Amino acid sequence: MAGWRERWLTFWHKPQTATMPTGVVWNLRVERERGAVGRLNDRLEQSLRPSVPESALRALQVALDELLTNVIMHAEQASGPIEFRLARSAGVLDVSISYLAEEFDPTGRQSAPGGDSIETSQIGGLGIPLVRALMDDFRHEYVDGHNILHLRKRC
Repeated sequence: MAGWRERWLTFWHKPQTATMPTGVVWNLRVERERGAVGRLNDRLEQSLRPSVPESALRALQVALDELLTNVIMHAEQASGPIEFRLARSAGVLDVSISYLAEEFDPTGRQSAPGGDSIETSQIGGLGIPLVRALMDDFRHEYVDGHNILHLRKRC
């Protein structure tokens, strides 16, 4: 049995081929409840894992968890479900998240200043910079009362 180093190198260097046909589009509604985020991530895992590199899938899952949780927990004035769209084409995943609420553009948010210790650090403020770091593109637009977040991950 190969050790962890050999397994990692085999995984890292093996060619990633997409078996999912291009042009696949999902349009889903995500209810504004925390459990819905986990169910969406489970669905992504089951449907995309065979054809999307694990690193791209995990980055997308973390980014979506952060953004959807922020909408559910902090957008008090938001109403209705969150519209989710995923488009899979050759070498890229494009996602849009749309929700009805007052305009809020998270893409310009900076990370909270860190403290010198755990006691002096502020809670929060690291999620949006994390999303920015994980995604290849992260944009916001406001159309007809809807905040629309666009994510792109190359894979």
